[in-house]
Amino acid sequence: MKHKILWLAALALAGCSSNPNKAEKIETQLDKPSTITGTQKVGLKNGEMVVLDKAEIAEKLRDLQNQVYSLEDKVYGTRKLGSLGLYGELKSCMRKLASKQYGGSGTLTWTEPLDRVTDKEEDLKIGLDENKDLVGVSQEYLRDRLQRFQGYKIILQKRSDEFEEKIEACNSTAMTKQVDTSQSSKVLVNEAPKATVDSGAINEFMCGFVRPGASLENFMINAFAHGWLSLSDFNLTQPLLSAPVKDSKAESRDHAFLFHGWKMAFDQGPVTVGDVLNQGKDAKMVAWAYDKKTDVTSAAACLPASEGAWNH
Repeated sequence: MKHKILWLAALALAGCSSNPNKAEKIETQLDKPSTITGTQKVGLKNGEMVVLDKAEIAEKLRDLQNQVYSLEDKVYGTRKLGSLGLYGELKSCMRKLASKQYGGSGTLTWTEPLDRVTDKEEDLKIGLDENKDLVGVSQEYLRDRLQRFQGYKIILQKRSDEFEEKIEACNSTAMTKQVDTSQSSKVLVNEAPKATVDSGAINEFMCGFVRPGASLENFMINAFAHGWLSLSDFNLTQPLLSAPVKDSKAESRDHAFLFHGWKMAFDQGPVTVGDVLNQGKDAKMVAWAYDKKTDVTSAAACLPASEGAWNH
């Protein structure tokens, strides 16, 4: 059976190529319709068998936003209720391992960023409305808001997976320790600045990631999920791949992206953050370079070219 699942509101927004923010008319009538759920029906459209999902766009957006807020609370906790979330659970476990009772030094440098993606500020205009009331108004294209929250959802889902893996590993390590209750359980926690990054972890990831055909979408999601990039630092319409970049031999590559000393060139551009996270407009890697091979433990495997030169 040939199925077609239609999110009508999203298609309406995306369908008008000249102005994606203009709504277009969509034919939603089915022949021989049969209801699956409240919003879903199965039937025939132009002789083809389809599943049609029709709902008010406000309901779709509300559901998406609620999913994002719930995910964010799961990952980072709830401020109002003082819950820790996965972020706090991992920090608590790492603090325990750092204590002298568990053979640690009694100090912990905490490098995980607390990046609540929905904290991104919206532009607020203050003025008088039609009734001469003093109001504050923020306005955003519906398509952009859908894209923004879909991006938040993808990143938070990945971040949740990352934290759960780290918590499991931490708990497994704790179970192997011989606890000495005569030692102090106190731990001095040093919060690393937001700009602090684990270069070793980045280089290890990048060495395993770079290859011909590697996905820009995959890279961006992982960089956001690890906290190496913050979504609050980007606009969804901001181009990621634009200006050409040269390697140590002055060889120029188009559609390039710079990331903590790594140079990556892709097969197409420009591509925006919104394109990558929501529109499926991916780009594939064609070349990469890194200036200091001695900083990369497995450089022989991922950087066979000379120092700082393009690999492909």
